[in-house]
Amino acid sequence: MKPAVQKIELVIFDLDGTLADTVPQIALSVKRALERNNLPFPGVDRIRGFVGNGADRLIQRSITNRFDVTESDIDPELFQKVRRDYFEIYMDEISSNFSLFPGVRETLKDLKKHGIKLAIATNKPDIYIKPWLKAAELESIFDVTVGGGILATKKPDPEILFQICRKLSVDCSNALMVGDSSNDVLAARNAGMRSVGLTYGYNYSKPIASFNPSYVLDDFSKIIEIVLG
Repeated sequence: MKPAVQKIELVIFDLDGTLADTVPQIALSVKRALERNNLPFPGVDRIRGFVGNGADRLIQRSITNRFDVTESDIDPELFQKVRRDYFEIYMDEISSNFSLFPGVRETLKDLKKHGIKLAIATNKPDIYIKPWLKAAELESIFDVTVGGGILATKKPDPEILFQICRKLSVDCSNALMVGDSSNDVLAARNAGMRSVGLTYGYNYSKPIASFNPSYVLDDFSKIIEIVLG
């Protein structure tokens, strides 16, 4: 591990694959939405590899069972029908079939106790963030949350990180992005922000270290050492 960074005032977290294993609830919702439309389910392992670029891309990939897919590859009416069904089903599943990764709750509380500002930046649709945090009993932890659909862009575009830093009056150089995928590492780099890459999440079967985050961790609780020294 590299030496501890100094003057970290804000830690921004991805959600799926970083704070929690949410693939079981996502996969179940995808399965039911596809079944409603007489489409085959690709399987949980395939869904795990499809997560990370927002709900629309997840649905496109699930319908076609392909990672590299574009809007033109899918009938637009079918896509909109499956999308509506998925959004409805997932909201019903938001409080079940997920688990926080080891050390997450304790580490977040410890950071907050030390006066560190905490935020969420995720490509997950924003409508799910508050219900999910309530289900996870983390709703009082975060100062700001920004999900997919709030901005015109998604990670790895840095605008979501810029917006959070502006809201909390923190310079990007004093913030740390924590995530499990290349989107998180690249967004942080594009924002001039340091990053932690977690090895256990959803990164399309590619090692997070290959994207050169500032720090690579396989233990969430080690974030304390980086932030507080």
